[in-house]
This record gives sequence, C-alpha cells and structure tokens, in this order.
Amino acid sequence: MRRSSHFAHTGLFALALGAAGCGGEGGPVSAGLDSPDIPLAPAVEEVYSVGVLDGAMWEMFGSVRGVAFDADGTLLILDNDAGHVVVIDPAGEFVRTISNKGEGPGELNQPIGMAVFADGRIGVHDLMRGIQLFSREGESLQEARFTLEEGAPGASIYALPDHSVLSTELVGSSLSRLMRSLQGEDEDEALPEGRPVTRFRLDGTRDVFYTAWAGPPREEAETERRDGNVRMVISGGEAFPLPLSIGLLQDGRVVVADSVGYRIKLLDASGRVTGTLERPVAPVAVTDAIQEAERERRLAAARPGGGGGTNIVMMRSVSGAVGGSGRAPTGPDQDAIRRMMEGQIRDLSFPEEIPVIASLAVDWSDRIWVQRSALPGETGPTDILGPDGQYYGTIAPDGLRIPAAFGPNGLLAYIERDELDIQRVRVVRLVGDQLLETADAR
Repeated sequence: MRRSSHFAHTGLFALALGAAGCGGEGGPVSAGLDSPDIPLAPAVEEVYSVGVLDGAMWEMFGSVRGVAFDADGTLLILDNDAGHVVVIDPAGEFVRTISNKGEGPGELNQPIGMAVFADGRIGVHDLMRGIQLFSREGESLQEARFTLEEGAPGASIYALPDHSVLSTELVGSSLSRLMRSLQGEDEDEALPEGRPVTRFRLDGTRDVFYTAWAGPPREEAETERRDGNVRMVISGGEAFPLPLSIGLLQDGRVVVADSVGYRIKLLDASGRVTGTLERPVAPVAVTDAIQEAERERRLAAARPGGGGGTNIVMMRSVSGAVGGSGRAPTGPDQDAIRRMMEGQIRDLSFPEEIPVIASLAVDWSDRIWVQRSALPGETGPTDILGPDGQYYGTIAPDGLRIPAAFGPNGLLAYIERDELDIQRVRVVRLVGDQLLETADAR
C-alpha cells in the first residue's frame, strides 16, 4: 500500500551508535520505550536544491507553504505568492507548474497546504475556498468548498486512504476572536470543547474524527487597541501550547500527540484510541526566566526579516476576506498586523510546564519521528519509534531534523533560506547500509 500523505519512505540510515542498546557487531538497534536515549547519527548526501534570487519565474519562490513527494520521487512545491505548484522531477529538473494566481475555476488565491493522494492526485488547501484537486499532469479536477466561518482545514493536511483529508481546523479561538474584532462584533461565540481533528470529504461534507485534549484552562488577558480606523481586541494567546501533531500509518491508523507528557496515541480508521506509546521523559517547569526568553524570541521573529511572515500572510488574508462587510476597512496593512502580533506576544499566558513533544511525523516505513521540545531558542532531540513500541534511538539537536516531506528511496526535502534570505527547497538522501527495521523483521 502506498503512503497517502505528504510523507514517504525514508530509505536507509547510517547509524552512529552509542554503547547502550547496541546489538552484535553491525547488528540492529531496537529497545523498549523506557530505554535511555540511544544516539543516532544518520548520514545524508545532497541531491539537488531549487530556489534562486534571479532566474526563471518558477524558481524565484515568494512564499513556499508546503512540499510533497510523489510515489516516484517527483517533488511538488506549493508557492503561496505565485498561486501555483512547481513540479520537479527526481533528477531535479523543472517539469511544469500547476495552476496560477486567481479566483477562477482551477486557480489558487491563498494556498496554504498540500497533500498527495494514493492515486497521485494533488490536493491543495486554498484558504478562502477549500480543497482544490488536480491531476499529476496539472488538470483541475474538483473543488471541495470549505469556509472559515463554517470550519476549514489548517495548513497541514493529510490525504487518507478513503480520499478524504484529515486536518486540525484552522478556526481556533485566537482566529475567531480576530475575525470578530475585524467585523466589529463584541459578543463571544460558543467555541467547541477540545480541539477537533476533522475529516474533510471531497463532497464538501466534514465530521469530527477525533477531539484532542484542550488542556487546563488558562487566564488570557485581552487588550483593546486601535490602529487608524481598525479596532483590535488582542487576546494574549498561549506560549508553549499543547501539541496537536498528526501522522499516518500504512494500515490506515493515525498517530496523534496532544498531551503535556510523552504520550502518542494510536487511532483506528474511525478515530478511536486503540493504544499509546510513552517514554519516561518529564516536562520542563516554566520559570520566570523561561517566560522572558520566550517573549524575546517571539518579538524578534515578529520584526521585519525575523521569520514571522507566515502568520502575517494568513492574518492579512483573513482580514481581507471580512473587510467588505462595511464594518471594517479592507484590512489592516502589514505594519498594523505586526503591531497587533507584538501586543499579543507581550500578553502571552504561560502553562506550568512545557509539553515534552513539539511535533511528530511518520515515514513510509511506519517509523514515527518525534521531535522533543526544548528551551526558547533551542532545538530538541528527535526520537525514532515504531508503532508497536520499538525505540530505535535519538538524533541529537544539532543532527538531522524532521523534514518538511519524506520521499521514496530515502529522499528528504527541507524548506530553507540562504544567507541572502532567499527561500529554497533542498533535497537530500539518507545513505548507509543498515535499515531501520522492526525487531521482528530481524
């Protein structure tokens, strides 16, 4: 069975192993989840890189919002600014672009997420319209309409075996409050309990697949600010939020991280929890020093060139969508949105502990890559697990990261910026002579 999401087979690993947990000479490494960390050092080789300052239109990326590999190693790059998908063959050569910027049939206005279905079709989430479906050759096939007001997918979407799409809903509490503020509405709406993971079907219907834990309640400060004619009610927001990270297994099961502790839930095709994977890694208590460091980190990211452009793009899109109501202008400009973000950062609320898991991903060999959280400004280590309870080892914080997309034959794609702040997509390949197989397979 082919992987029906934007993750694919990770291929071969070269493992540099510590003494703990080693088998015989050249033997496999596999341990229980309660094992101490076993160091892994996967080796990679460069394959190709795309993205330039001055070149053809397709390779001057404006805002890469997603990448995915096809089953044959073809790379798909979603560019929000250009409103198209760039197709790169396994040799790194340009093939075509799919779609273009616009609001007509088959066009993309604000694309923010992408996934590849098992049959090779490409699903793109257009922020204001829903899921746009394209063939491998670029033909527009279908549009499944979903709106922000009724509930739309988030930026990360996952193509399920039944050809529906799984995603956390984009409209959370902060975005709902932003939209109400821009529309001039003061009353609070009843927000759903928990954090829904929703199945979006291509016929335009949707249902809640799983409801993630929302965590203990926090007190949030709200401050009213004005910027020109725009009134903004700023919710303080949350620092170190609970994870809600998703991965897909080849048998149709879903893995979810949504807890403070090191707990990964295994869900069946109906969304029912059938098991958990846990490691004895304790959360870190949040101190005053950690709070101050996190505020400074976020303020730096919100400044020009600080890397906070993704949120600004999305917030600007939302404000533009509701701006025609007559109760607000067409939308605050980028500087106003940045000032709003800075006010929100200053009013952050903090939990008592930093959740252990930051994110996870699943490769086509059903290995679960789990990035652990770290202190502000630092990167956590990455554990490699099997869905049946195997622990293969841990990649150091300065080692290989979870890629933006896994590909066949050990391909990994990373979205990066070079020294001139030019966005590019770098593709590497895992190399080595040892497969990370399950203990039973050995």
